[in-house]
Amino acid sequence: MVTVPTLKQLGLTYFRIGNTTFGGGVPTIAVLAREFDRRGWLAPEQFTVAYGLARITPGTNMLAFCAGAAWLMRGLAGAVVALAAVTIPSAILVVWLTRICEASGGNRWAHAAIAGTLAAAVGSMLAAALALARVHLTNRNWLSTALVIAIAFALAQFFNLSPISILGLAGVAGLFWTRL
Repeated sequence: MVTVPTLKQLGLTYFRIGNTTFGGGVPTIAVLAREFDRRGWLAPEQFTVAYGLARITPGTNMLAFCAGAAWLMRGLAGAVVALAAVTIPSAILVVWLTRICEASGGNRWAHAAIAGTLAAAVGSMLAAALALARVHLTNRNWLSTALVIAIAFALAQFFNLSPISILGLAGVAGLFWTRL
């Protein structure tokens, strides 16, 4: 059963998760998905729609997901609150951190800290990708899910296909896959 959050609950949740999750959109979406499921705010089918549509939109997929998921929960007001809660604080933080990086110049300690942060972000993205795929890897169609993941990786890594092309191919394949 889906419950409807208040705009305050929605805004505070997006603010907390959107501004404390590192590694980009995929880890943030994974943490949001877990929170929405825990609170009963978004049905799995609704999450799938918001996530799928966000992945095919140009630009920042995480922001598209935030807007779409919040729209499904609270309409236009929810989408606006979610986007403001996620973007404004992190934009201020990026400006502040950029200023600090510029001031550090050639400091080797600053460069080491940035390299460590980058490595942690990559690890977080991999963990989030696994969390998103885990649901499908544990059902009876795990082999087809693993195959799609491997093919998508190969198309991106070895054939330099764009994410949009890969998602389009996966969507078309998904239409026919269920009939096999």
